Amino acid sequence: MIPLPTGGEVHIRLASLDLEDGERAEYEQFLTQDERERADRFLDAKLRNRFVVGRGFVRTTLSRYLGIPPDTIVLALEEQGKPYLADPALDSRLRFNLTHTGGEALLAVAGHCRVGVDLERVRGNLAYREIARRFFSLREQEELFALPPGDHLEAFFRCWTRKEAYIKGCGTGFTQPADGFAVSLRPDDPPALLEHMTSPGEPLRWRLADLRVPDGYRAALALEGVAPVVTYVG
Repeated sequence: MIPLPTGGEVHIRLASLDLEDGERAEYEQFLTQDERERADRFLDAKLRNRFVVGRGFVRTTLSRYLGIPPDTIVLALEEQGKPYLADPALDSRLRFNLTHTGGEALLAVAGHCRVGVDLERVRGNLAYREIARRFFSLREQEELFALPPGDHLEAFFRCWTRKEAYIKGCGTGFTQPADGFAVSLRPDDPPALLEHMTSPGEPLRWRLADLRVPDGYRAALALEGVAPVVTYVG
């Protein structure tokens, strides 16, 4: 059993979702009937297998903190689809958030604080200018396009992952307008929620951090209440 994170401690675990059949079967045994049926609705076998491994990965990891079998962990979904522990007693002790891109998944585990995390693969052919003009606030757009062109792509993903981590932490998804708040993105600025147009108190409530991930990826974390202290676990 792993001690539960306390205070601002957040445990980060990175894992592959592309496993061999035997390893995947180990995870699949922990899925609920509803999850098995959902998995079987995937037309793409790779996507199905990644869904299975992702759910199994979450359950086996959380079981190590809670000291209960993985198949007894019941997950529920918030209105916008964010998973949480259905048992209120467990949910009050442990919060988590999973993100994945392609075959890579990243899980953040915290104590009683709401947490959000985002992982993205940096793609040089991405039409980031158009995406920024659609989803970034005016402040973010101005800061992004004021940078030297060679710095644009990294700054874009720095901004995008921080924004995604925040809205995932809130549990709102994109029902919260992405251009309605601003995060830092310049190379020398620390990760931060700078302003929120409709909820001015949000920058005092949430703390952001960048995460260490393999080359070619970018990741960020958002934690409610206190500055995160990140620990990478195997």
